[in-house]
Amino acid sequence: MEYVEIARFESRLEAETVGHALDQFGIPFLVQSHVVAIFGPGLGGAWLQVPVDRAEEAKELLHCAVQPDLEHVSRDESRTQ
Repeated sequence: MEYVEIARFESRLEAETVGHALDQFGIPFLVQSHVVAIFGPGLGGAWLQVPVDRAEEAKELLHCAVQPDLEHVSRDESRTQ
């Protein structure tokens, strides 16, 4: 299954929390980050990925709930797993 980045967050915890909210709608997710940080955002933040075929649905749900950093995603949708 191919995954695509839909949003970036300051911390892995924040991305995981939003991912679990998407999971309640049956949307699987992955969270990727460069740095593991226990007591803070870490450097580089974290990005939330969902299956390509569920990306639009997930983005719509995100816009209803949070204001993630989506601006760069439209410029660089090349991050896939």
